[in-house]
Amino acid sequence: MMVNVFSEHRSVIRSLLSLHSNNQLPHAVLITSVSGVGLTSAASSLCATLLCERDGDEPCGECSSCSRVSGGTHGDYRWVEVAEGKASIGVDQIREASDFVTKTAGYGAQKILVISDAEKMTTGASNALLKTLEEPQGNSLIVLLSQRTWLLPATIRSRCQTWRLLALTAASSIDHLRAAGVAVPPDISGNGRALERLVSSVVDGKAEARSVVTNMVEAMLSTDMSVADASGALQGFELTDSVEAVAIALEERLSNQAAGSGSFIALLQLHRAIAALLQRLRNGSVPAKESTCYEIASLIVKARRDDVAAINQSLEVLGA
Repeated sequence: MMVNVFSEHRSVIRSLLSLHSNNQLPHAVLITSVSGVGLTSAASSLCATLLCERDGDEPCGECSSCSRVSGGTHGDYRWVEVAEGKASIGVDQIREASDFVTKTAGYGAQKILVISDAEKMTTGASNALLKTLEEPQGNSLIVLLSQRTWLLPATIRSRCQTWRLLALTAASSIDHLRAAGVAVPPDISGNGRALERLVSSVVDGKAEARSVVTNMVEAMLSTDMSVADASGALQGFELTDSVEAVAIALEERLSNQAAGSGSFIALLQLHRAIAALLQRLRNGSVPAKESTCYEIASLIVKARRDDVAAINQSLEVLGA
């Protein structure tokens, strides 16, 4: 069973396997990356290799353990993610997963729990996981995957050893996009970060939302695009997807701004508001879509004017 892993990410897998070989692997690790690309494949490869009955640098794909992992029937391996139709990982999911970790391994010496998009856990779910992290059970491994680790409680982050996947080279991103039948926009063909963002949107099926919202944010920050038009663009997608796309667009913009400038501070405060709203949505909040999109668009205009005071006054509306 071969898991397709980007070559840039193999060094983290090798390092974690080396720690395991030397009995130094921590009971909880947090794997992150700038774009989120490759987190699933890297974790899948790591876990399959750890559970494989043969001692190697990758899963053999032939033993009974590999067959169970591939078929999703391995009793010592659990993968938790946002359930279909939901915006977050709920407390019941984490309680069930924690109960899984406490039980004795049935197939080998180790149990592995993976929590994908860990930043999407509700507050209650995070608290339930914290109890498990504080009292590690035997030879168990908990792997948290998160693109935005800052959305995780500090108490969770402090109990995990953090590993960051290397950014993809432009060549790797272009190869992946071409294999997926996606045309590479000429204006970003040499921009590794932008290319990796595009790969990310293609992988998670949100390419249209991210493209439309990113273009809207850029237009709002550099032209006199109306609040009504921007709000309409945001309303064209699920609210959570639109808010997440705004956060990503702002992160991209911030990475190219000089720290300390008026524009940077305004964008930083705007990002704070959007991040807080995103967390509220993932905790089950259901604000009115139309008014929320209009408020987001209004805040972007204030950021364009470097009006930090006005942004701060508006933070309460979005619950920041």
